[in-house]
Amino acid sequence: MMRGGTVRLLIWVSSALCLIFGSLGFDPVDNFLIDCGSSTNQTVGTRVFLPDESYSTILSAPQKIIAKTTSNSSSSIDSAVFQTALIFTEPSRYTFPIRKQGRHWVRLYFSPFVHNSYNMSQAKFSVSAQSFTLLKDYQIESDFLIKEYILNVTSSSLVLSITPSSNSFAFVNALEVVLLPDELIPQGARAIGLKETEQSLSQLALETVWRVNMGNVTVSPQNDTLWRFWDSDYSYLRYEGVATYVSRPEAVKFSASVTKYIAPSSVNGTATMLDTIKESRMIANLTWNFDVDPGFKYLVRFHFCDMTSKAADEVMFKVFINDLSVSSRLDLKNLTSNVLGRPYFMDVIMRASDSPKMNISVGPYSKDGGYIYPITILNGLEVMKVSNSRSSLDVSLSSSSKMKLRVIVGLAAGLFLAIVLAIVFFLLYRRRRRRRRRGRGAHAVHSKAEDVMVNAEGKDANGTAMFSALKIGYRFPLAAIQEATENFSENLLIGLVVSARFTKEF
Repeated sequence: MMRGGTVRLLIWVSSALCLIFGSLGFDPVDNFLIDCGSSTNQTVGTRVFLPDESYSTILSAPQKIIAKTTSNSSSSIDSAVFQTALIFTEPSRYTFPIRKQGRHWVRLYFSPFVHNSYNMSQAKFSVSAQSFTLLKDYQIESDFLIKEYILNVTSSSLVLSITPSSNSFAFVNALEVVLLPDELIPQGARAIGLKETEQSLSQLALETVWRVNMGNVTVSPQNDTLWRFWDSDYSYLRYEGVATYVSRPEAVKFSASVTKYIAPSSVNGTATMLDTIKESRMIANLTWNFDVDPGFKYLVRFHFCDMTSKAADEVMFKVFINDLSVSSRLDLKNLTSNVLGRPYFMDVIMRASDSPKMNISVGPYSKDGGYIYPITILNGLEVMKVSNSRSSLDVSLSSSSKMKLRVIVGLAAGLFLAIVLAIVFFLLYRRRRRRRRRGRGAHAVHSKAEDVMVNAEGKDANGTAMFSALKIGYRFPLAAIQEATENFSENLLIGLVVSARFTKEF
């Protein structure tokens, strides 16, 4: 049996080791950092990107061309890895051995330059990982680009395929495949604007579209525990005049449920707040505008951390995505157990939309239209695209699917209209034919009633006209009448005719 002093010593040592290893940052068992085309190691912050030769066994490429440039990249982010590249003229693939299954980051670095006859800004290619399409016939149109994906690897390897488009080639400057902490990505999230109340993410891939730090502060990868870049919210904020910025990173207190891997203190410790100092009862929303690819669902993560309220203050506000309510009353103090500086995050899945815009808003909460709670705050925001039913994250496939659907709907509507018009014309034609037949039948009946031979010109055998010129009645010749009445024989009389001048039986 251990004595009390020994137990206390072990607890102290364990706590110290946890602090030491925690200060060293995340050390993933799967951690592939490749500087493509380089022959030496490249140090980026606290990490080291290795040359291709160090991973020669995982690359299968029929032909690869090493490209280098002496010009400096316009990117201030990891510019060292943008100086070299690998060019692929045929389909190639990386096969990464995976030691621990779970969510992995796949980061692709692109910065086009000219190498001999290869102008990388004109390259067009596709990239896929496992069963997911990441890029389809993609062309890099900016000076530099970092594409970040999150894949749930459930096998012992991850295959990353790079395929040049027809009559083109592919290139990549650097890439990462890194295991993520288990708590970073949820298995599912609450759905907004969808029939489902909860949607699973375990079988889907994600692409980071926006990662924004509120408080008008940019956070570089070197200041993030997972080497993430957080852009400043200033350029996305719609009405800056109603906002005020707060920065107190030292006040952040992480918990077991919300660790620094969710977001670092440099994110949780800064915030954009509704400026209620000028007007304590201001009724306005803080709104940020973002461009998104239409036709996809999005996982949206909100980061909150109250660092400034007083003990008596209530921190309640509303949260919106576009015109949909995410929370009609977010009680931040209650959610953080009234601990000042404790972070809280909220995940929701936004429905697919045809709009290329996404608006994020937070606004003051008013109870029954009376007292307005003054504190409205947001610390950080992440927007991640969710793979669609075709296992794709590329917008071209989503657009082509929608275009095909529109063409099919258009053709179906046109065919339906043509059928309706054909039926209408047929009914009109049949009705017209019936009218003509009825007219011909009337002529035939009158001709038989006369019991007289009539030629095509409407004359009898003696040439006497029997029809009026207007063809609206009959003209009986006297000879026909005499013949029919036997020259007006009185034996054929069947009644009396009374007139003003005489009475005649007939």
